[in-house]
Amino acid sequence: MHEVRVGIGEVKVAQGDIILSAYGVGSCVVIVLFDTAKRLCGFAHCLLPEGDATSTKYPRGAIGELLRQMIAKGAVHADIVAKVIGGATMFEGFAKHQIGKRNVLEARKECDRINIPIIAEDVFGNWGRTISCNAQTGEVIVRSFKHGSKVL
Repeated sequence: MHEVRVGIGEVKVAQGDIILSAYGVGSCVVIVLFDTAKRLCGFAHCLLPEGDATSTKYPRGAIGELLRQMIAKGAVHADIVAKVIGGATMFEGFAKHQIGKRNVLEARKECDRINIPIIAEDVFGNWGRTISCNAQTGEVIVRSFKHGSKVL
């Protein structure tokens, strides 16, 4: 399998023998969209909860862009499900800003607004995560030093 890294503020859509991944995800939120019939995967790595509605740095813009790209490749909206990962509070001093929590809440809100069900989450806490998604199966593996590996 070929690995494709998704950096902060990026979105990628893939199909077939590809692993989409993000390393060291702290307060950022990763949203994985998967068309269960077409076997098409979208992966967004969002930095902040709010901002320019068209920018992929934010959940609203990123989810919208993923959906556009996936539908252009043949995905059907009704067959798409979501998984949400991240949103940690990494540093005590930043707890009052709740960036991670707000990122997750915005991702949930946007998925709900456009009728994409969230079928799995691994969110919050105070640890970083590495996220890998098999574009062929939609299986997401979340790894962390503190908590080992989890399959979503």
